[in-house]
Amino acid sequence: MKPLILLLASFLLQGTVIAQEDNRVSFDKTIHDFGDFGINDGPKSHTFIMTNNTDKPVVIQTVISSCGCTAPEWTREPIPPGEKGSITVTYSNDQGPYPFDKMLSVYISGSAKPYVLRVRGVVHQKKFTVKDTHPVVMGQLRLRKKELELGQIRQGTVKTDSVEVINTGKHPIFLKCKSSHVNLSVGAVPSRLNPQEKGVIVYSIDTRKKEEWGNVLYTATVIINDKENPLHVLTVKGSVKMNTSDLTRSDKERAPIPQMDRSAVEFHQTVAGGTIQAGFVLSNKGKSTLVIYKIDNSHPGIRVDMPQEVEPGSKAQVDITIPGTETTTPGEVIYTISLTTNAPSRPTINLLVYGNIKP
Repeated sequence: MKPLILLLASFLLQGTVIAQEDNRVSFDKTIHDFGDFGINDGPKSHTFIMTNNTDKPVVIQTVISSCGCTAPEWTREPIPPGEKGSITVTYSNDQGPYPFDKMLSVYISGSAKPYVLRVRGVVHQKKFTVKDTHPVVMGQLRLRKKELELGQIRQGTVKTDSVEVINTGKHPIFLKCKSSHVNLSVGAVPSRLNPQEKGVIVYSIDTRKKEEWGNVLYTATVIINDKENPLHVLTVKGSVKMNTSDLTRSDKERAPIPQMDRSAVEFHQTVAGGTIQAGFVLSNKGKSTLVIYKIDNSHPGIRVDMPQEVEPGSKAQVDITIPGTETTTPGEVIYTISLTTNAPSRPTINLLVYGNIKP
């Protein structure tokens, strides 16, 4: 069971750091995609343009890269109100033939928390073709991928990314996108692609439009030359968490504090098709009501029985039932249950039920 235990530890230790931003300054873009290039093509550079939106000069105090392979240079002089500064980042291209996605934390005078910029791309060892770099086919349009991930999104905010596309045909095409949900916005830039021209499909999840919590999955249809095809569908995933950026010190002191009696349960060896039962105890050690906004499970048949709210100083039983429809495959298995809460200290609680299913 050692490999399984390592997976459990990895899952329980997962965490995502999300920088908080204000609108004192704005950038022409926050993500730059270098696209595909060879390992022998040398370093790649891009310049981000920053605008001072305040009525006082601001200073770029420092820019910290997540990797030594990404070197930043920035405007050192104070930037007057309404004027622009720049941050130039150079990727050394000496890390090998791999995809990369590097983060830059930009610290501005007057802002305690950093702005985050990203540069990404794919480095290839050998000569590559469009079929290699854009394997998804929608008529004469090719895409890098059709399953899109936005990661964690703070409630009340918007998160945006893009995926590169290319017109591989001999004629221009016109692109539009249709979203399946009010929270998802999708659009093509540019909307017309000439033969062999590249563009992007930009997608955003805006949690201000309709409140949703936990794991969300939306779809969008890519419409080419005003013709819809049921196969030309993108999926966009995200995980909506509590927004703690506006909480005061007093808010945090009075917040709920969830505590589990344990994070993982190993079930006794079970015959395929058998039902698995597991139990946890959730305590609220804080000073206000703990609210469970959403429960997400790794397997659709899992049933979780627990109250939606837990008062301060109280405990709640969390009963997990995994029916036979989810235990049909023999071998080691991990079932995950994720609780999305209103606790700043623990907006997500991950519970694991693991063990061995025999034939």
